[in-house]
Amino acid sequence: MSIGVEVLYKAQVRPLMEYSLLAWSSCPPSYLATLDRVHRRAQRLVNDKRPHHAPDSFQPLQERRDVAGLCVMHKALNLHTPHLAAIKLPRPPPPLQSTRVAPHRHEQVTVPFSRTEHHLRSFLPRYGRLWNHLVHQTNLHHHASLQDLKRGVNSWLMA
Repeated sequence: MSIGVEVLYKAQVRPLMEYSLLAWSSCPPSYLATLDRVHRRAQRLVNDKRPHHAPDSFQPLQERRDVAGLCVMHKALNLHTPHLAAIKLPRPPPPLQSTRVAPHRHEQVTVPFSRTEHHLRSFLPRYGRLWNHLVHQTNLHHHASLQDLKRGVNSWLMA
């Protein structure tokens, strides 16, 4: 029974809640909390029927949104996907002095300035900052394969 509920949720409900990352990323936290409540309810339904020794296979929705957002950034910046050219953030100017972050500077992006909380939560500022953290802390952005990037970002976000 629990496997059927889990498969139904993961195949039919969760994709609808994750459908448009660009739109969901700038929503108020209260809207995202509503989606998280639905996610936790499905998780409770499945875990109540699952044996206690079985591992939990639900990944938090925000983590899934972050992985998807970083994949979109990777497609726009490294894979040069034409339909994502409009959201491609510019690279910062080369550093004038040698610092600890100077070697990673050419792989980072210039995050747009934001005066409002709504714009700060929107796709480009949020995932531009997350991309810069990824570039600074790992070398995952060098992977040509999108699947390798997803796998690496999942483990990086869980750490």
